[in-house]
Amino acid sequence: MTPLILRPQPAAGELAAYLRRDGHTPVVCPLLTYQPGDELALLPALLKQAEITLAVSAAAVQFASRHLQQQKILWPPALTYLAVGPATAAEWQQQGLRVISPADARSEGLLAQPALQSVNGKKIVILRGNGGRELLTETLRHRGAQVSCVECYRRHYLQTDGARLLQEWQAAAVDSVIITSSELFRQLLILLPDTAGNWLSALRWFVASERIAEEIRHSGFKQITIMSGAQHQAVAAALSE
Repeated sequence: MTPLILRPQPAAGELAAYLRRDGHTPVVCPLLTYQPGDELALLPALLKQAEITLAVSAAAVQFASRHLQQQKILWPPALTYLAVGPATAAEWQQQGLRVISPADARSEGLLAQPALQSVNGKKIVILRGNGGRELLTETLRHRGAQVSCVECYRRHYLQTDGARLLQEWQAAAVDSVIITSSELFRQLLILLPDTAGNWLSALRWFVASERIAEEIRHSGFKQITIMSGAQHQAVAAALSE
């Protein structure tokens, strides 16, 4: 297959190399880049007081870990760590931390975990980027938790000629697209001209969750495969089915 990879670097290039080994010919075009967030300096003090730490993306853990390493600070081993999705959990696990990561890789799945049911008065730190959903924060505060959010990274979206991109992708015979977050799907629609509708409808969509699939269905696209996750192995397995 010739899948379009839109996720940020370096993950985009790593995924492309992984898929090429399986005989695919991916086209890489990251629609956004990540930069360190403005609130990382708050993290060490918050972790000293926290009882639970949540991460909503692998990028949040990556930028937080990098900042702590620069300060020669380790993640406190006594904290309860929860992650949205296996890729996010893996960022902590490779540092030797035990992580709770539900099979339902959404905020809803995290909120259903026993560790987040009786949180009245508990101090919780949420690692995230700018924007995104507020469900975790609002629900945990409603349950009585003292929630602090740390913007670990900021998203910067690609600004370019969408019509030119469409021509390049058509010339490359792109036949599918890998969507690992709703923001990538929305940005793709913003970027491309209205004339791209028929081309988009002919693509196969490989997505990382049911929530993303629902959003794509609502836009009128039907050829959707829900992958088991956003990791390289999960993407390769879905493309090979």
